[in-house]
Amino acid sequence: MERHRKTARTSFFILSITGTLVVLIEVAMNLWRTSLCTSEGCKAVARYARYGDITFLIPGALVFLLLAILSRPGAARYAQYRDKLISTILCAAIASEGFLVGYQAFRVHAPCWFCLGVFALFALLGIIWLMSGHWEVITGFAGFSVVLALFYLILPVSNTGDSLGDHIDKNRLTLFYSSSCASCEEIENLCKECNIVLNKVDADQHFDLLEGMNIYEIPVLFVNDNETKRVLIGKTKITEFLSGNGDKNSATP
Repeated sequence: MERHRKTARTSFFILSITGTLVVLIEVAMNLWRTSLCTSEGCKAVARYARYGDITFLIPGALVFLLLAILSRPGAARYAQYRDKLISTILCAAIASEGFLVGYQAFRVHAPCWFCLGVFALFALLGIIWLMSGHWEVITGFAGFSVVLALFYLILPVSNTGDSLGDHIDKNRLTLFYSSSCASCEEIENLCKECNIVLNKVDADQHFDLLEGMNIYEIPVLFVNDNETKRVLIGKTKITEFLSGNGDKNSATP
């Protein structure tokens, strides 16, 4: 029995180190504006995070690292207190994953494979910790289930009346874009996620029109609000408008 627990603790340590390395690699890749995950769900999670991917990458790396330090082989001093701390951290980590998983499943409707991979690592750590006799980790899985269930109840699969597109679809939106423009693609994806009707026009074919208005940057969004016509230039202003956070009464000349 003791040998079984020792094996489980060693596996726990190795998996914690693996999680730390994976998240740190993602942090490094983010500095180079790339990612281990290229799915739409990954882009959506990063887009809506207040400070981007770093919002959850740094805490995730710290959690994995702390678990690795606390579970390292040969550290027998204060073992009882260390095990309780590991259980507490692990329960909190697993429960918090319910938010990210729920957000992907019930809000953006697209999987972030990196986030799901991190959740799988935490889930495996929880199972290994259970196998070593720490049944209190069940609380973490219960917390995950509750958070996921609440997310489903608050944000059901079929959004009704509160979609960002509800107050924008009545406008005629025309996006000047280019197939090689990453920001243009992000704007298109945002419109798809929010069910916003959008007309697309190839900016390369209408360069003279844009140049005549001294516009040399894309994406460009033309908004036709009956008697009010607006021109929004650049990803930031367009995203603010589509998200309902921009100044709806201002226009870019």
